[in-house]
Amino acid sequence: MVRRSLNRISQNWTIPKQWHGKSSLRNVLIIPFVLQIVGTVGLVGYLSFRNGQQAVNDLANQLIDRTNDLVQQHLDRYLAGPHQINQVNCAAIELGLVNLQDFQQVGHFFWKQMQVFDVDYIDYANEAGEFIGVERLENGQFLINETLKSNLSQMMIYNTDRQGNRTSSHLYPEPAEPIQQEGWYADAARTKRPVWSPIYQWDDKPNILSISSSYPILQQQKLIGVIGVDLVLSRVSEFLHKLEISPNARIFIIERDGTIVATNDRQATYETIDHQIQRLNILNSQDSFTQAVALQLQQQYGSFAAIHYPSKLILQLNQERIFGQVMPWKDQFGLDWLVVVAVPERDFMTRINQNTHLTILLCALAGLLSIAIGILTTRWVIRPILRLNQAAHAIAAGRLDQTLPIQSSDELGELAISFNRMAEQLRTSFAALAATNQALEERVEERTASLHLKNEELTQTLKQLQAAQAELIQAEKMAVLGQLVAGIAHEVNTPLGAIRASIGNVTAAVENCLHCLPHLYQTLPPQQLNEFFDLLAQAQHPQEMLSFREERQLRRQLKQQLLDRSIAHADALADNLSKMGIPADLDRWMPLLQLENSKFIVETAYHLTAIQNNSQNIVLAVERAAKIVFALKNYARQDSSGKLIEASITDGIDTILTLYYNQLKRGVEVHKSYACIPLVPCYPEELTQVWSNLIHNALQAMDYRGDLTIAVDQVDQYVVVQITDSGTGIPPEIQDQIFEPFFTTKPIGEGSGLGLDIVRRIVAKHQGKVELKSQPGHTTFSVWLPMIADLGPNDQSGNSMC
Repeated sequence: MVRRSLNRISQNWTIPKQWHGKSSLRNVLIIPFVLQIVGTVGLVGYLSFRNGQQAVNDLANQLIDRTNDLVQQHLDRYLAGPHQINQVNCAAIELGLVNLQDFQQVGHFFWKQMQVFDVDYIDYANEAGEFIGVERLENGQFLINETLKSNLSQMMIYNTDRQGNRTSSHLYPEPAEPIQQEGWYADAARTKRPVWSPIYQWDDKPNILSISSSYPILQQQKLIGVIGVDLVLSRVSEFLHKLEISPNARIFIIERDGTIVATNDRQATYETIDHQIQRLNILNSQDSFTQAVALQLQQQYGSFAAIHYPSKLILQLNQERIFGQVMPWKDQFGLDWLVVVAVPERDFMTRINQNTHLTILLCALAGLLSIAIGILTTRWVIRPILRLNQAAHAIAAGRLDQTLPIQSSDELGELAISFNRMAEQLRTSFAALAATNQALEERVEERTASLHLKNEELTQTLKQLQAAQAELIQAEKMAVLGQLVAGIAHEVNTPLGAIRASIGNVTAAVENCLHCLPHLYQTLPPQQLNEFFDLLAQAQHPQEMLSFREERQLRRQLKQQLLDRSIAHADALADNLSKMGIPADLDRWMPLLQLENSKFIVETAYHLTAIQNNSQNIVLAVERAAKIVFALKNYARQDSSGKLIEASITDGIDTILTLYYNQLKRGVEVHKSYACIPLVPCYPEELTQVWSNLIHNALQAMDYRGDLTIAVDQVDQYVVVQITDSGTGIPPEIQDQIFEPFFTTKPIGEGSGLGLDIVRRIVAKHQGKVELKSQPGHTTFSVWLPMIADLGPNDQSGNSMC
C-alpha cells in the first residue's frame, strides 16, 4: 500500500529538471524536517515546563502541610505522656492509694507504671533529700534506685524480678549531689507548679537527649516533694526519619535559640568544645542542606525568636528552589519550639516526568506534519529508490543479472554505479562460493559422523559416573544411619516405658475412682460437691513442677494449717494435697476438709487428678516417639525424581539433630540461631546428607563433649548455614585436602574419606559453595546456598520463591 501511494505521488508531482544533479539530496531531506520538528518540540516543551512548575508548587504545599500535621500530632501525643503519668500519680497520692513514706510501695508502684507507659524514668524525692526512682535499661530490664535519710550521700540500686520485687543490689560508686539541687526538682520546688526541665544529654551517651516533667507535691501549700518522669527526645528524631516524604527532605525541631531538639538527617546533635560536650546549634549542623536552610531562615526573620506564626517559604539554595514551612509549637508547661520542613524542588520532578507523555503526543503530531511536508521534497527520489529496491529483491532471490540505469550524477547516481559493481562482484563470488560449499559439505558430513560416535561414548560414561556417585552417597547415608540405630532405639524405648508406667497408674486410679465416686456423690451435699469440683479444678490448673524440697515445704505448711484447725488425718490430707499441687492457702476449701470423711474425699480427688496427669504424660511420650520416627523416615527417604522443590533448610537440620539426640545428650550443648528465611529451591534429601555429615564430623571432633553452634542466616541472595564445634580443630597443613575423595584423619574402619567430598559435590550441585575456618577450639563449616533456582538448562523446577 505504501509503495503504490508513493508511486502515485511521484507520478503526479514532478521536480524541475535543473534540480537533478545540482541539489544535495541530504540538504533537501534534512533541512525541512529539522526546522519544523525543532519549532514544534520547542513549543510543546515550553508548555509542558509551565504545567510542571505549577504541579510542583501544588504538590510541595500539600506534602509539607501533611508532614507538619503529622509532626504536630506526634509531639502532642508523645509529650503528653509524662504529664498524664504525673497527674495519675498526684491523684493516687491525694486519694491515699500511695504512701510516700513507704518507699517499698512507691518503688513497686512506679515499676508497675513502667510496664504500661513507654517512658525511661519515674521518680520521687522529698524535702529531706530522700529519693526513689525506677529506671528502664536499654535491654528492657528495670532498676529501682533509692536514697534514704540514713545515708544521703549514696544511692542503692536494686535489680528486679518479673513481679517487680527487689533482688540483688549494689551501691552507686560515686556520692551523688543533693537531690534538691538537681534541675528537675529545683524548678518545680521554686515555682510550685508543673514544669519541664531543660533538655539535657546523657553523660555516657551524649547523642541521646532527654527532658523531665516535674510536678510538686503540696499539702496545705507546703512542699512535700517532687515527682518526675524522664522522656528520651531522641525518639522524636527516629519518628522524623521514618516519615516518608521525599528523598532529600529535611525536618528539624529547634528551640528558640537554635539548639537542635530533633532532626531526620541522623547527624550528631552535639559537639565537643574544649573537651566539653555541648548541644549542637542548627546553624552548626553537620548536614550542609539543613545548615543552609536554617541560615536563610535566620537571615529572613532576623532571629528564630521572631517567628510567631506559621509561614510558608520559597528559598533559593545553590540555584535551586527550596519549598519550606516553619511552624511554632508550644504547650502549657513552657515548651516553645519551631518545626521546620524543607523539600528541594528536584524531589518533585516526577510530576514533570508525568507530563512527558503529553510532550510525546505533541511531538508525534509534529512529526506527522513534518512527514507530510517531507513527502513533497522526496518525490523526485522515489522512482530510483524503487528500482533499486526491486533489483535488490531480485538479487536476493538468486537472479544476479541485474543492472540499474544511471540517470543522474547525484548521490542516487553514485548509488546506482556502486550497485552495478556490487552485482558484478556478487556474480563472481557466488560462483566461487558454490564450489567451496560443495567441498565443505563433504567435510562436515565426515566430521559429524565422528562427533556422533564420541558423543554417545561420553553420554554413556556420564551416566555411569552419576550412578556410581548416587550409590556412594546412599552408602554413606546408610552407614551413618547404622551408627544411629542403637541410639534411636534407646530414644524410642524411653517414651514407651513412660507410656507403660502411665497406663498402669491410670488403670489403678480409674479402679479406685469407680469404687469411690458413687459413695462420694451420695454422701456430699450440693454445696460441698461444688467445693469438691473447685478443688479438682485447682489441681488440674497448669503449674510449675515442684522440686522435692519445695514439695516437702508445701506439705509441712498444709499440715500445720490443718492441725491449727484441729482437722483429723492432717498428715495424710497434707500428703495428698501437696501431690495435687494445692497452694498453702486452704481457706476456700476448709468447709470441705472439716467433714468427717475428708480423708476419703481428698483421696478420691487425688485419684482423679492422677488420671489427668498420667494422660498428659502419655501424650508427651507419644509425641516424642512420633517425632523420632518422623525424623528417621525423612532421613531414610530417597527422592528419585531429580526435581527441585521448595523446602525449609532449618527443618532438615532439626531432623538430623533429632536423630543425633542420643549422642548430643551425653555432653554436647547445642546452640541454634535461625533467622526467618523463606523456602529455598533445593534437593531436600541430598541436603539432609550434607547436614548429617557435617554434624557427625563435629561430634567426633569434640569426642561428643563440648559446644555445637548452628546458625542459619540470609546474606544477599544466599542462605548461609554455619556449623561450629569446639573440638581440637583441623591443622592448617591439611585444610586444603579434607574435601578430596578418600582423604581422612580417622582411624582405619571409622571413616571412608567420602563424607566431605559428598558434601562438596551436593553443594556444588546447588550452585553453592562450602567454606572452612578452623583453629583449636573453634571450627566452622559455612554452606552457601542460592535462594533463586538457577541450576542450568536441565533444571526442571518451576517453583517460585515465597
